[in-house]
Amino acid sequence: MTRKQKLLLEQSEVRQRLNELLDKDERSADEDSEMETRTARMQAIEPELRAAIVAEGADETRDRTEFGDDPEGREVRALIAGASVGEIFQAAVEHRATDGRTAELQQHVKLPANSIPLALLREPEARAVTPGPAEVSVNQAPIIPGVFPQSCAAFLGVDMPTVGVGEAVFPVLATNAVVGVPAEGAVPAGTGIDSEGATTGSFSAEVLTPGRLQAAFFYSREDRARFAGMDAALRQNLSDALSDKLDQQILNGTNGLLAGSVLPNHNRTTVADFAHYKSAFAYGRVDGRWAMTTEDLRIVTGSATYAHAASIYRASAGASDSIDAALEVLR
Repeated sequence: MTRKQKLLLEQSEVRQRLNELLDKDERSADEDSEMETRTARMQAIEPELRAAIVAEGADETRDRTEFGDDPEGREVRALIAGASVGEIFQAAVEHRATDGRTAELQQHVKLPANSIPLALLREPEARAVTPGPAEVSVNQAPIIPGVFPQSCAAFLGVDMPTVGVGEAVFPVLATNAVVGVPAEGAVPAGTGIDSEGATTGSFSAEVLTPGRLQAAFFYSREDRARFAGMDAALRQNLSDALSDKLDQQILNGTNGLLAGSVLPNHNRTTVADFAHYKSAFAYGRVDGRWAMTTEDLRIVTGSATYAHAASIYRASAGASDSIDAALEVLR
């Protein structure tokens, strides 16, 4: 119980007792003395209660602005980082309510839409800030984005489902049904078939534990106000950079496709010739199960392999190189 609550409770008790004493037609000397004592206490409670209200208000403000490192504190700091004093001014001028993180922060600290939380006026913590360019004017051209390669994962059709909290479990039917060709009235026989002719199936479960890729930009609100498109350009760069890093993890990460335990190793001990390239990149990959024709294939190569394949030709003069031949097959 807070000091304010204790004083309010005592004030209520004193008021109730004074009303009881005042309702009596006759009072004893002790009751008159008690009434004087309680009246004096009632007068003394008022300044104490006012002081408690002021002190508690300061404590509440401090509790709301000095956030710890718990999940709630991190969430509030994220609200502070995403809120804007300029949005509050703009909303006040336009006689409307704020929205987004600015509104959420105001609601958290119990402020109306036209009031600025003190957390937005405090000096931010030291961190690397992305500055806007010095030369920005009314003739500003569109921002030229950073250069990133096309996403290999998206090109290969790698599934990227969104999952909820916890480990993601993907059950896999590991054993297909075994089909026999029994004689009339006989039970099918074969590996994986029991005495009743049924297949002993099996399931496996692939458990993916959470991991993360992380990147961040910090920039001042002043630069965002004077440099058009800064916020959108940085968000786009974050998206492209994360996609590029995800490709690196999918291909060459610890559990990536080329890590050695996911795909078989096809390293060659001799230099590849035209026939090998055409087989490795096209016809040799059509197995009738995962790929029915060459149109079902997707090819991703390193730049050195791509350059080498372009230098390997058929024996006959004037024939196409390996890359052209493979691409012609895939069209």
